[in-house]
Amino acid sequence: MASRLYPTTRRLFQQVLGSLLAVGLSTVLPPWPLVLMTLYVTALIMLDCRQNGQRMANWLPARAHDAFNRLLRVCPLSTRAIMKAVIRWAKRLGLGYLILDDVVVEKPFAQLIPWVAWTYSTTNKRKVRGLHIVVWLWCVQDWRIPVAFRLWRPKQACKPKRYLTKGQLAWTMLAELVAEGLPIQYVVFDSLYTAGWLTKRISRLGLTWIGVLNPRTTVYYCQRRWQALALAASLRLKWRAKLELRATSVVAYLPKYGTLRLVVTRNRHGNYEVLATNDLDSDLTTVVQRKRSRWSVETLFRDAKQFSGLSACQCRVDQAMVRHVAFSLVAFIVLQRLRLRPEETLGEVKDRLQREVMS
Repeated sequence: MASRLYPTTRRLFQQVLGSLLAVGLSTVLPPWPLVLMTLYVTALIMLDCRQNGQRMANWLPARAHDAFNRLLRVCPLSTRAIMKAVIRWAKRLGLGYLILDDVVVEKPFAQLIPWVAWTYSTTNKRKVRGLHIVVWLWCVQDWRIPVAFRLWRPKQACKPKRYLTKGQLAWTMLAELVAEGLPIQYVVFDSLYTAGWLTKRISRLGLTWIGVLNPRTTVYYCQRRWQALALAASLRLKWRAKLELRATSVVAYLPKYGTLRLVVTRNRHGNYEVLATNDLDSDLTTVVQRKRSRWSVETLFRDAKQFSGLSACQCRVDQAMVRHVAFSLVAFIVLQRLRLRPEETLGEVKDRLQREVMS
């Protein structure tokens, strides 16, 4: 199949194929779907926008666009198996930490896709039509590896007994990651996933978690009942030069969570933020730095949309949408493997590969 490619794109195809073999996808995919997936990932990297089957076939004439449609819809492959191969490869990189978050992929003109609904976008600060993708990101050294994902279906688009919240989807994925033996130092997430039932289950697994409390969360401190925001305003904060903010740390009891260590911070705008962790022995600096490490997942969503075509799929079939998201996340990993040095950004990697193709 590679012999049908243009000579300038053949080298990129071989580089992508080598990366997929190094990750271990050859153990979970038959040869033919693996080659088609390599073509798909190559096209995601080579094209900047509108990565659909027709444009992929024009730039990579090894297969027609119908082959890409069959790959997304009917080809015998499992996205769960692909992500498990990624997990087994990630385990060899050493001890890391997990970040949980979700991203909105805008689909303003999609009327027939069951995943799409009106939802609030924190990026645009307004409601948009789009779909939610819940992602667990594994970070170790200079690697950002998405190890699990689920598409969230709105309540009105599924049967009542089959509806799952984002937190329930996150718990299902975390249980699978722990069962696979992924070495986890700690888990970090924002206020949406800092729910009492979810944090208790994470604690039962023996994991350390760091989250952000809702301002109205009930807290018992110094034999008084507080709301989290009121408690934060009543405490005296000290300037932390290393962190460049005002903060203090206390241990309190929360009815829905148990005994936790709370770290109250105040930014330069005067806004309070109450961080919580089940590690009672952790110090203030460690909690704040671990919370700041959550920013890596935001860069994942930005880079995946810009460089690996996360928001490019226009297919209305459920399975095709799920597979496209999986291929996009794999392309994100491939871009990291093709770096010449650790500090090279994914934008620089993609620009270099595209210039090699165009030269």
